[in-house]
Amino acid sequence: MTFEALGLHPSILKALTEAGYSKPTPVQEQAVPAAISGRDLLVSSQTGSGKTAAFMLPSLHKFASQESAPAARTPNQERQAAGARGERPRFKPAQPKMLVLTPTRELALQVTTATEKYGCFMRRVKAISILGGMPYPKQMQLLSRNPEIRATRSLCR
Repeated sequence: MTFEALGLHPSILKALTEAGYSKPTPVQEQAVPAAISGRDLLVSSQTGSGKTAAFMLPSLHKFASQESAPAARTPNQERQAAGARGERPRFKPAQPKMLVLTPTRELALQVTTATEKYGCFMRRVKAISILGGMPYPKQMQLLSRNPEIRATRSLCR
C-alpha cells in the first residue's frame, strides 16, 4: 500500500515524499483511513511503529481540506479594524483547533515536530508545545501565535 492509497491531501503526500517516507507502516495502513472517515480509534502498538503519524496525518488532512475556506482575520487585523472604528482593541485568547494531550514532554515535542514535518507544505498550520515548568510569559508568547494545534503534557496520571 502507498500513502496515496490512504487518500491523504497532496500537500501532505509531498511532505512525506520529501521526508523520505515511501509507504505507510501497518499501524498507519489501518488507522489513517479509519480516522479520515471519522471513526474513533484506540491504537496500541510498540514504540517506533508510526503511531504519531497515524493520528497526525489524518488530522493534518482535515486541516488541509479546510484550507480553501476563507481565512479568518488574524489578531493583528482585528486590532487594526478595532482601532479604525475608534474602539479599544480587546484581548482575544488563542483558539487552537486541536489539543493533543501527551503523558510526557518528549512526546509533546514529538507531536510538534511531526506536525512541522508533515504539514510543511500547508499554509496555515502552526503547532506549539506547552510544557510543565515552562515560564508563564513564554506560554503566553507561544499562544499569542494563535496555533491550530497545541500539544501539551497531561497532568493526569
